[in-house]
Amino acid sequence: MREPDRAQRRDVILDAATAILREKGYRDATMLDVARRVSASKETLYAWFGNKSGLFQAVIRRNADRVRTVLEAHLDGNAAVDEALADVGRALAGLLLGDGAVAINRAAISEARSEPVLARILVETGREATLPFFVRYLERCRERGFLDFDDPWEAAETFLGLLLGDKQIRRLLGVVDAPDAGEIETRARQAAVRFLRLHGCKALSGRY
Repeated sequence: MREPDRAQRRDVILDAATAILREKGYRDATMLDVARRVSASKETLYAWFGNKSGLFQAVIRRNADRVRTVLEAHLDGNAAVDEALADVGRALAGLLLGDGAVAINRAAISEARSEPVLARILVETGREATLPFFVRYLERCRERGFLDFDDPWEAAETFLGLLLGDKQIRRLLGVVDAPDAGEIETRARQAAVRFLRLHGCKALSGRY
């Protein structure tokens, strides 16, 4: 199989694994479920991912890669700071509050004792790996006089708190649905505005 075809096929498999994770949870999901969903053999899945744990580790890593890609895409441009923050907020809210991310987090939590590698990879590829991109962006904005704060890591956490609030926890508990486009837009805009009230200098006209 050619490399582009293999990568595309891999994405199809990971999409199916994520869907089954949402439907059945980690414990009840099987390699056979995924194989049937994508019309593949179990042998192919075992050859590519090793076992069920390896398959869902790949799901976790891909989701983290998507978050990192979002940060890189929105923070490497020349947008005004308020627009860049809103763009990041819009993308992150959609990813972190979406069904896929919620299913991944639930799996890592529910299997923390029996399958601790899932939680470990979620931590390693989650905020620990992606937050530095945002921190560096905030530091560059501070250097240019657009933002003012003492600790960039604390500032980054503040933005995430303003963006997500308790919505992520409530999603994990299953008491609220995934946000629609309107709610995501509102959350992103409000988080950017509130963050700039706390830390903005020339931010509304400032460009990265």
